[in-house]
Amino acid sequence: MQIRAKANENQIINTAGAARERAAQREGKQFGKNGRRSIFAGDLGVQQDSILLRRQRAQKKALKIVGDAWNGDKKIDQNIMEIRDRVAQLNAEKKENLGIIAEGEAQKEALRQKYGVAADSQEQKELELLERAADAERECNFGLLTEDEWKQVKELKQRQLSEEDQELLRKKALSEDPESGVRLTDEEKEKVAQLEAREDRLTEYQERCLAIDKFQGTYETRNQKIDAELMGCHATIRATKLERLKYHAMVDAQKKADEVMEAAGKEILGMMIDEAKEHVDEELEEPREEAKEKAEEKAEEEEKIEERNKKKEELEAQIDAAHERSEEQEELRREAEERSREDADLLENMIDAGVGNVGNVSDIQSEIKTILHKMKLLEEDLKGSTVDDQL
Repeated sequence: MQIRAKANENQIINTAGAARERAAQREGKQFGKNGRRSIFAGDLGVQQDSILLRRQRAQKKALKIVGDAWNGDKKIDQNIMEIRDRVAQLNAEKKENLGIIAEGEAQKEALRQKYGVAADSQEQKELELLERAADAERECNFGLLTEDEWKQVKELKQRQLSEEDQELLRKKALSEDPESGVRLTDEEKEKVAQLEAREDRLTEYQERCLAIDKFQGTYETRNQKIDAELMGCHATIRATKLERLKYHAMVDAQKKADEVMEAAGKEILGMMIDEAKEHVDEELEEPREEAKEKAEEKAEEEEKIEERNKKKEELEAQIDAAHERSEEQEELRREAEERSREDADLLENMIDAGVGNVGNVSDIQSEIKTILHKMKLLEEDLKGSTVDDQL
């Protein structure tokens, strides 16, 4: 008896061992091309006792299903074997009975030769009719003889001696042998004389052959019973085989056992998947935390960069504004210098032309110096603005 386990269930059960072997060869955990960490059943925290217990329960249930079917099938085979043994025994008994019956036929033939009875004589025909009538009565098949033959049988039976009389005649024959030690009483001798004097009785040959035929009938009846029992035995065997073909007990049991093992394999696979999910979650928890911290740090860094960029923009705006003011002041300075040169040229021209009196000239010169002094101050102020702008 075997319990078949599907290939996928065996693969599930052996995953942990294979994974541990691969892990030992690699000497540590590896990462695939896509950067994902390989998950091995051997690395998981799966409770091997739970898996083994579940597998043992499934195997026990499957074995019980198949075992019950097997026991039932075995019991049927045992019954068939017992019936066949009985058939063999009955056939042996039947063969032995047929041998006894054949021996009786040989004895009757020997008697026919001894008494010199012809095979086609009236005496032989009457004997055969009585034998046929005995067979018909044993088989309860009265149609074997015609109505006229039954009438003749009735008349012949009236001529037949009783068993007691036949026994007496057999005793008389034994008494004729001095060595037998059998002796008849006077009453028995008188009875024998009366029997022998009957002219209507059956012949001694017929009586002896009928006695043998009666003995044969006993074994023929036994064989009839044996034939009936053999018929019942063969019918039982045929019916049992047909019933077995109809229900396919072992095939159905094996199918149920396979379903049990397959369900157990799926349950074990589910346990391993759940454990793998938990394991993966634990493995990924730390990277997620690290990624979260890095994201927070990146956000803070981006905020700092944005703040620096904002300050830079404000400084650049201030510099641009200062440049604009510097350009305006430079323009004013150039205009002031131009006016100063023009005023100086005008004054020089006036002095050279001798405009006004000496006193006036002195006043003009004093005024010019004042103007120049003011212009110099203005020039220094403008230069100071330029320097400030550069700073």
